[in-house]
Amino acid sequence: DSLCMSLITNEFSKFQKQYPHVNLKVMTAGTEELFSLLDHNEVDIVCTLDKHIYNQSYVIANEEKIGVHFVVSSKNPLAKKEKIVIDDLLLEPFLLTERGMSYRGLLDENLARNSREIQPVLEMGNTDLICRLVEEDAGVSFLPDYVTEDAVNKGTVKRLSVEDFDVELWKQILYRRDKWVSLQMTAIIHHLSEIYLGN
Repeated sequence: DSLCMSLITNEFSKFQKQYPHVNLKVMTAGTEELFSLLDHNEVDIVCTLDKHIYNQSYVIANEEKIGVHFVVSSKNPLAKKEKIVIDDLLLEPFLLTERGMSYRGLLDENLARNSREIQPVLEMGNTDLICRLVEEDAGVSFLPDYVTEDAVNKGTVKRLSVEDFDVELWKQILYRRDKWVSLQMTAIIHHLSEIYLGN
């Protein structure tokens, strides 16, 4: 959902003007479901925000490793600490995206390897709303840096440095290797690369 937000709210009118005869159907789902749709030729292109995916059946049209951090309100006492241990952080109320979805799944996997888990006080798909709640000091979250960029620049949200905790997150644009790439698909891949990856 967070990837779709930038496509629909900021760039759709630009896309329409540039490619007036191309129609889009946007679907959101978990990574596994998206690749099932791709494998059954029910979608042409997949944009993921997850662990790095490499499979010889797919072409990676574009990709970028992106930052993802635990974040708190700048009013929260944790914002003043230079280093935090995960066990201290887990005592806080958490506001997270749905279980099993992309970076939330990576977070849960990382914690499970060390026999830990989070019971969030709120789970929802709208990352912009989660970020606003973090700004209001309603809890801690775990979000990609592009979601929190504005709030961090305003000084209302702080990214935390957590000892011995690292999650690799990738934005990728992929399609099936055996797929005929039409001019319309090329235009969409180019547009998505500009929006999501800035190139």
